[in-house]
Amino acid sequence: MASARAVTLGLVGAAVTMLARNATRRAMHDESGEPKLMRAVRRNSSVTMLLIVAAASGALLAFTEVLQEQRRHLTDYT
Repeated sequence: MASARAVTLGLVGAAVTMLARNATRRAMHDESGEPKLMRAVRRNSSVTMLLIVAAASGALLAFTEVLQEQRRHLTDYT
């Protein structure tokens, strides 16, 4: 039962990742497929990417903390 749940959560996670990636691509490109960012911004993409990854990982860690707290509260009631 636990392995089926893990597989299901893995599939859901993969689907959410794909949806987020596709939505981000559509938001960051125009109709012709060219990036919407200026050339100067594209050249400094390593710093921008570092900041994006840092913000995303912080948000993910905060989300997991909330889920862990919710799990603790649920186990306290049962």
